[in-house]
Amino acid sequence: MKHWKTILSLILMAFAIYFNWEWFWAVFIFLGLLNMLKSKSIHFVEEVSREKAPKLYWIMIIIWSLLALYSILNYLKVF
Repeated sequence: MKHWKTILSLILMAFAIYFNWEWFWAVFIFLGLLNMLKSKSIHFVEEVSREKAPKLYWIMIIIWSLLALYSILNYLKVF
């Protein structure tokens, strides 16, 4: 099946919203972060690649990392 990961993600997003799965967003952001690091590019409003805009790429990686960490800590009720 073509694009099975995208279809599965959309279905899981619907479940996460309906059932209020806070943990899902932490996992979703973390998986997106891993994909960004692997592909060396970020598709957010427009494509930002590590090769063409290294400073902006790393700033965005840091922001996504902080969002993932915040989501995880929020789920664990650390703060």
